[in-house]
Amino acid sequence: MTDSTPRIGILGADGRMGRAVEAACEGRFDVAARITLANPDYESLSACDVVIDFSAASALVAALAYLKPGTALVSGTTGLSDTQEAVVSDAASRLPLLRSGNFSVGIAVLSALARQATATLGVGWDIEILEMHHRHKVDAPSGTALMLGDACAKGRDVSLATVAVQDRDGPRRDGDIGFAVLRGGGVYGNHEVRIVSESEMITLGHQALNRDVFAHGALSAADWLIGRAPGLYTMNDLIKT
Repeated sequence: MTDSTPRIGILGADGRMGRAVEAACEGRFDVAARITLANPDYESLSACDVVIDFSAASALVAALAYLKPGTALVSGTTGLSDTQEAVVSDAASRLPLLRSGNFSVGIAVLSALARQATATLGVGWDIEILEMHHRHKVDAPSGTALMLGDACAKGRDVSLATVAVQDRDGPRRDGDIGFAVLRGGGVYGNHEVRIVSESEMITLGHQALNRDVFAHGALSAADWLIGRAPGLYTMNDLIKT
């Protein structure tokens, strides 16, 4: 590594995604800090130019206090409480912070297409989002499914919180955005957005073929984010440049 090689910290380095990120760093980043459950050395993050986070909500919030102003933070952690969300959002006033439920460039494009499709089609079309992940995934629906749902809601100029349906009992209501969750085996991530009328259905989908796609996407986000002004960014910002 040269002196100009960015120094990276990995929050959740002992997890599946943390290990994949570290493996993908070779030749691109100098891994300066590895934060794990067994070694929560958050102070070592102060020496990093960028931090990639695939950990847990509590670990992410704890790490924020150790990041010096201007440190780039790429976070894929989902499932935060409202209080934790407020803490993370506040950190964007001093850090360039890119958050995403999925770091696949393909998913970013799918999200943009879903928003465009729902804005174009308008009322009279039902929206259902289907997702499947490996048996070990904790949160449901996935952060990616919620991100796609939010894109669809924005296409209709409504808040996802007001139209999301995760448990259905009875007939479907007009305007609902439904979520269906499947878990099994070692599936990396399959997502579909189905937009259905009385006479036709549009299906927009994405399948991750390996975990590397997320690791390399997160590192591409890190490359892009270093040196940016403080603020809250998404993968859509990256694909627009």
